This record gives sequence, structure tokens and C-alpha cells, in this order.
Amino acid sequence: MNEPNNTDPLTALRQDLLRDLPGDIKRVRNAYRRAAQQAALLREAKDFTAHQAACKAGLSHLESLIKLLRWASGSDNGPNNRDGSGKGKVGEDVETLIKEARAALAGREG
Repeated sequence: MNEPNNTDPLTALRQDLLRDLPGDIKRVRNAYRRAAQQAALLREAKDFTAHQAACKAGLSHLESLIKLLRWASGSDNGPNNRDGSGKGKVGEDVETLIKEARAALAGREG
């Protein structure tokens, strides 16, 4: 009846996220890729603008999932995730990818 409670809810949440998030991120990335490729089929400016807004929302969703994964893995060491330990390398690569995608979208706006 007096069993020690070894189940920290935060630890359980982190474990669940570490289990589920990689697959979720992959699905979101693939959905974003499919949606972004559809831009070549759009002829009307209004349609393209709506599509571009959807792509930006997709990137924000992907970025949020990645930040959540960083937190769950314990590798989120602050806003820049740079502590000299090399833990931030993957995050920096993802951040670069997101910045490049946003730049590509911004280039089409103008």
C-alpha cells in the first residue's frame, strides 16, 4: 500500500515524447514536402498566396515539434542550444533548413 512512487509525470511525459515525436516529425516533414511541391501547379496569385501561408504554418508546426523533441531529450540548453558540447549540431542543422525554407518562401512573396 505504501509503494514508493517512482513515476514522475514529467519523466513519463518526456519518455512518451521521445517515443512518439520522431515519427510525428517525419510525418509533418513529409506532409510539408508534398504541400510545398504543389506550388508548381498553382497559376493564380491568390491561390499561391494561400498556399504559401499554409507552407509557413507547416514550417512553424515542424519547428515547434523539433523544439519539443529537444526539450524531451534534455538537449535544449537555452534559446540558442549552444553549450560547446556538440549537442546542438542536429538542432543547428534543422534551424538552417527551416531558415532556408523560410527564405525561399520570402523570395516568392516579393
